[in-house]
Amino acid sequence: MSRAVERVREVISRYGADALEYLGRIRDKWVEYKSSVKCYQCESTSVKWIDDFTYECDKGHRNKLIGLESWEYGVPPWFMSVLQVKGLIQVLYRSKSSTMYGVPDEVLKAINTILPGGAITPEENVEIAEAIEKPRPEPTPEIFSDIVGLEDVKDILLKALKADKPVHVLIVGGPATAKTMILEALSRFYDVPIILAGASTRAGLRDYIVENVPEIMLIDELDKVENPLDLSVLLTWMETQKLTVTMVTKKAYVKCPTVCKVIAAANTVKRISPELLSRFVVVNLKPYTDEEVKTICINILRNREGCSEELAGKIADSVVNKLKSKDPRDCVKIARLAKTPEEVNKVVEILIKRK
Repeated sequence: MSRAVERVREVISRYGADALEYLGRIRDKWVEYKSSVKCYQCESTSVKWIDDFTYECDKGHRNKLIGLESWEYGVPPWFMSVLQVKGLIQVLYRSKSSTMYGVPDEVLKAINTILPGGAITPEENVEIAEAIEKPRPEPTPEIFSDIVGLEDVKDILLKALKADKPVHVLIVGGPATAKTMILEALSRFYDVPIILAGASTRAGLRDYIVENVPEIMLIDELDKVENPLDLSVLLTWMETQKLTVTMVTKKAYVKCPTVCKVIAAANTVKRISPELLSRFVVVNLKPYTDEEVKTICINILRNREGCSEELAGKIADSVVNKLKSKDPRDCVKIARLAKTPEEVNKVVEILIKRK
């Protein structure tokens, strides 16, 4: 088996049905492109090929091909990036506004070898996983009852969750902007986990999708992934709502029975690839004021920790004014250590001393 065939099979194993479709388009468009080549200088159609991308016409003019852009192939830019990283295509021309790709003959032969037979298709997979379609609870404003303000952000999220087609939302902001609180509220309401993208590998996201076929996917720290290509499996799931993967002991084809919504959070968009970012409605948050943080902490301590109004207020005031923190988690920690205002003072004094 040639190296090109191995690499093409790796791409198909990773991206499944999408890869089969995209590789077929690339093959057909490249063959059509090369067969219609005219000499740039004299427009002669009589040419002979010197190498994969260089031709000489019958009048002796020698030129190199410019290539085709991803949209001309009918393929997403992220998939062309995957093929380029794998060494399966070459950039023949690049400018500020466009990138033109060419397909080496060896790779074209590899695609032709695989696509007519032996290609992975959903029907041939050992395991087909589909989520059991069940009534999804209707989202209401009460989901965000612990979160102060941000009414416009809540409205966007509720509209996205109620949409009958895929809508994905990315919440961006620094510390103390309620990003994680929003994800935690959704996690409790839908009873689904929050995935830490910064700690996830490519296989981790892949395996989670295969095993859970999620309709609601919550992802924190989206900007902490070292290599944006590690999230290419997420790109496919968000765009097509289906995935074909080859795992250690099985092949799996998964398809969302309704629509999948991805709600994610990040500190910044600077490290998120344009391909991934383009799939989200991006909402930016600003830090809360001290008074808003106190109100949030009091709500959380009363509703979820069972604190009295007096104790909740004492803890919130101590955390914001003495510990200089805007993290509601610090309030929860103290509430679980201290059951009276006196104990709160003692715990806070220890924490200040040990800073």
